[in-house]
Amino acid sequence: MNRRHVTILLVVFLPLALLISAARASPDPALNPTFANLAAPSMPFVPNLEFLNSTWFCAGVPNADNGLGGTVAVANPTDNTLEGHLTLFTDAADVGALEHAFEVPPRDTYTVKLTDLQPQGTYISAMVEIAGGGGVVEQRAEHNSGDAVSPCSNSTSSTWYFADNYTQGDSQEDIVITNPFPDTAIVDFTFAGVDSDRTPVRLRGMPIPGHSVLVIPEQNLDKDEAVYAVAVTASRGRVVAARSQAYQGERRGYSMSLGAPSPSPNWYFAGGLKDGTNFERFSIYNPGEVDVQVQPVFYGVASETFTNSITEITIPAGRVASFSLSDVPDLPLGRHGVGFSSMTGGPIVVEMAVTVKIDGASVTSVVLGVEQYFADPGFLQWSMAFGPTVAADEALVILNLAFVEATVSINALGPGGSVPVPGLEAVKVAAGGVATVNIPDLAAAIGHPLTVVSDQPIIVQRLLPRGHDLPGRSASLALPG
Repeated sequence: MNRRHVTILLVVFLPLALLISAARASPDPALNPTFANLAAPSMPFVPNLEFLNSTWFCAGVPNADNGLGGTVAVANPTDNTLEGHLTLFTDAADVGALEHAFEVPPRDTYTVKLTDLQPQGTYISAMVEIAGGGGVVEQRAEHNSGDAVSPCSNSTSSTWYFADNYTQGDSQEDIVITNPFPDTAIVDFTFAGVDSDRTPVRLRGMPIPGHSVLVIPEQNLDKDEAVYAVAVTASRGRVVAARSQAYQGERRGYSMSLGAPSPSPNWYFAGGLKDGTNFERFSIYNPGEVDVQVQPVFYGVASETFTNSITEITIPAGRVASFSLSDVPDLPLGRHGVGFSSMTGGPIVVEMAVTVKIDGASVTSVVLGVEQYFADPGFLQWSMAFGPTVAADEALVILNLAFVEATVSINALGPGGSVPVPGLEAVKVAAGGVATVNIPDLAAAIGHPLTVVSDQPIIVQRLLPRGHDLPGRSASLALPG
């Protein structure tokens, strides 16, 4: 059995009983290590089991005629050279997987533009294998409506869920599915609205050949919908599913992100905002067969009049519902975090869409929440291969999940290792509160991978500039661990 077959076996079976070290117990994984089992594929995280190969699956990037595409970054925070293998997949007909070996020097980052290696197809996705683990892998999709960063997944899954889909106006949405394995996968699609759900005949039993990408384009999705969810279910094989959205109309901007591989009874968000002009909406999808009651709770809100007594939201089985700030009239202006709990225990999927107005233009960013496992009891360290490439105010939003004040250090990876950014060595975040972090115009911070290390459990969301001299930000989670 050769190296690639061994890797594939690890990828298929490890997510069912995956051990991850307790970065949530200590910022140093060598201290007080504990382990936990994940019964189902989860949101991306940083594995610290150095004796195993780590495999990452990236969502995919568009391959456009304008020269834009996307980049994968592998950050190496260790003192040893990382050796890895990149496999590229495309939706181009009869084009096989392309393989590329790479090395990452100690305390350095390897970046590669995927469309330079594989120019064929409308979307290019990647599988990144690292011998011995130890890296942090993310992708940046580049689009003329703005760039979007997404952590790469640690596992494939037979199910993927997207709670917030939007096809109003001239907005374009593609569902991008990668089959990184040699055998054909078979998938079905279910669309869930507020009042009904359906599985279109034309999207049942769709084959995805091995080592390829399947794109479900806009014309095969529901039209002119502001609130609907999508479920991708593989009856054969395991895949990676992502959603590409170029917004036109009330929403503007670009989003490219993985779906949720499994639902959770609780979801948490750090990057909420009420500024008096923006629109913030949460899409809550119940993929189960039993109705659920969902309770929203706001964090970091300083107000004597706001009681946080919000009526539970009923989500019928197989349906999606929206919850917006207009449903909370007494919520004061400012930043906030939000949690959603299924009071009946039924699993749900929740995404947040925030549309802000900048110089008269609207800019939308969509982010999946943090599932229960990574918030309770929580993680003390969050990592990112892509930090801001320019100085940016409020580039990071941190939610403190503890009942006591947290002290947080923002560290940048450089030749000397991961060291605190000057002035950001001890950021204070109130108990149950939210704090934003400005990344200064320092060579030691700009363009470097970042880690956020806390003495209390936290959630970290990025608000990165969209690039191409475009206004506004693109939201994405950092990786726990």
